[in-house]
Amino acid sequence: MRILIAALVAFVTVAMAHAATSIVVEHPWARATPGGAPNGVAYVTLTNKGAESDRLIGAASPVASSIQIHEEKTANGISHMSALGGIDLAPGAAVTLKPSGIHLMMALKEPLKKGATFPLTLTFQKAGPITVTVKVGSVGQMNDMGGMSGM
Repeated sequence: MRILIAALVAFVTVAMAHAATSIVVEHPWARATPGGAPNGVAYVTLTNKGAESDRLIGAASPVASSIQIHEEKTANGISHMSALGGIDLAPGAAVTLKPSGIHLMMALKEPLKKGATFPLTLTFQKAGPITVTVKVGSVGQMNDMGGMSGM
């Protein structure tokens, strides 16, 4: 009986470790916020290296009172933003959160200053929470400048 329990514990531990490493979070970055801007935006690239689909269902950071997953779309020259319930990641798929697209909208507790860093925890339906360090770039920056990486 002890062998069976030990084998079951080992299997569950390996399965949990596999699920936690199946999602790769790269290039976490944010823009510095101008003046007294109450909101900030963070971006990452998510890749599902696993064999099963997963879904980003939330985000949190000590610098924000709340974070929502948003998508910006332009139609007829007018930009619209809407909240998304999550981001689906099929096996082998990658999704890049970027300006004028999907992004993490943060209700900030404090301004984001160029050169600063902050922790960001992304919560996935299967993989669970993954925390990365976000580097803050300049106001109006359009990409991660190739040198900002996370996990």
